Amino acid sequence: MNIRTFFLTTAILTVATLATPFQADAMSVRQYESEPIKQRAAEASNAIQKIIDDVAKVNPALAQAIHDYFTPSDHSTAQGLIDFEGGLSAVDNLAAQGKLDLDKVQIEGILLDVVKTDIMPKFAKNAAR
Repeated sequence: MNIRTFFLTTAILTVATLATPFQADAMSVRQYESEPIKQRAAEASNAIQKIIDDVAKVNPALAQAIHDYFTPSDHSTAQGLIDFEGGLSAVDNLAAQGKLDLDKVQIEGILLDVVKTDIMPKFAKNAAR
């Protein structure tokens, strides 16, 4: 097995592992957007930390990459949070078109999509070097 196959397999298993635990305490986008801004920040932070904790059990280096992506390195906004807001906007746009129900989309799913599409490919590419 080459290094790329190894990291892709690890990535798939990590996402599959992460998707299951969120079912019990998942928060819908509608519920999330109805919360005050401070509560939203706390909910997003808790969901991100849960992802990091779960990934750390399987792949500590990937967990660190996720942490770094969602944590600002200076006084600016972290790229992960910008991507999360972009995902929320995309979901809101689809809901406005009647293509999905905000009660059925979870913020954790949007965060996992950011991890899957933005962090994991970069992580796998850097690890292959």
